[in-house]
Amino acid sequence: MGNCIVGIDLGGTNLKAGIVDTEGKILHRLSVKTHSDADSQIISNQILELIAEIIRSAQVKTSDIIGIGLGSPGLVDKKGETVLFSPNLPRWRNIPIKRIVAERFSKPCVLENDANAAAWGEKWAGAGKESGSLVMLTLGTGVGGGIVINNKIWRGANNVAAEIGHMVIQMDGPQCNCGNRGCVEVYASATGMVRRFKELLQEGMPSLIKVSGEITAKMINEAALQGDKVSLDVIDETGRYLGIALINIMHVLNPEMIILAGGMIGSGELLMNPIRRATAQRAFEASYKDTKIVFSQLGNDAGIIGAAGCLLKESETFA
Repeated sequence: MGNCIVGIDLGGTNLKAGIVDTEGKILHRLSVKTHSDADSQIISNQILELIAEIIRSAQVKTSDIIGIGLGSPGLVDKKGETVLFSPNLPRWRNIPIKRIVAERFSKPCVLENDANAAAWGEKWAGAGKESGSLVMLTLGTGVGGGIVINNKIWRGANNVAAEIGHMVIQMDGPQCNCGNRGCVEVYASATGMVRRFKELLQEGMPSLIKVSGEITAKMINEAALQGDKVSLDVIDETGRYLGIALINIMHVLNPEMIILAGGMIGSGELLMNPIRRATAQRAFEASYKDTKIVFSQLGNDAGIIGAAGCLLKESETFA
């Protein structure tokens, strides 16, 4: 029996791979930019090439690999074999990536929604170790969600549960990449934060960040830490919208823990403070008082570790 797993985290911006041991520790990693606008074959080939490269560069024997775990954004079919749709990878549709990878490397393969995988990573090896029920939000290019109930990933009747980023919180809000309007993702993703920041600049609000050139969520976070008022206002507004989303989660699921992950949490307490204010003011006390809201312990590694953990969970070696 092998002693490590290949974990793949396919994001809208980066495609990340890791060699992960059976305790959830990454032994070796690689990352490349995702060809997000490319056709499905190019993205599939990119995944295959990255898996082959990490196995080569880590000098891992094939016999040492238990299997390959894949975390993909968007909707995964009920059988856990095909990526049906991904808003941030517009041409990544109806891809039987589990079969493609399993056949190429002759190893067991598990396909999971990337946010589900990240949630399992935190449950297995991160902030949620002691929690039997948790909800995780991944805050990056989009907003993903993962739910663990009674120590199991909750996927829903058709494997499409936990699309928290596409929960509507404003009926007539801006259009989301999914085609709907007013989704959490429009307001609380890095993309949404940058959009709102640009709107404020166009309204004449002064900022340390200039309009010329690319503006990123990271730049907004850094400017906020320097006291930039526009950046602080945008982060505060983002936190309040996230707070509304979390209140809905608390009232429906009443989890022991809600974990926030992704690049957006780089603003730290500037983001967490308005979240806590909103939930304290509006959530039912019975829902709110025993629900911990925390940042991810695994950070950007949650997807890789979780994808590996999902593979391990399905193998006989999972403890």
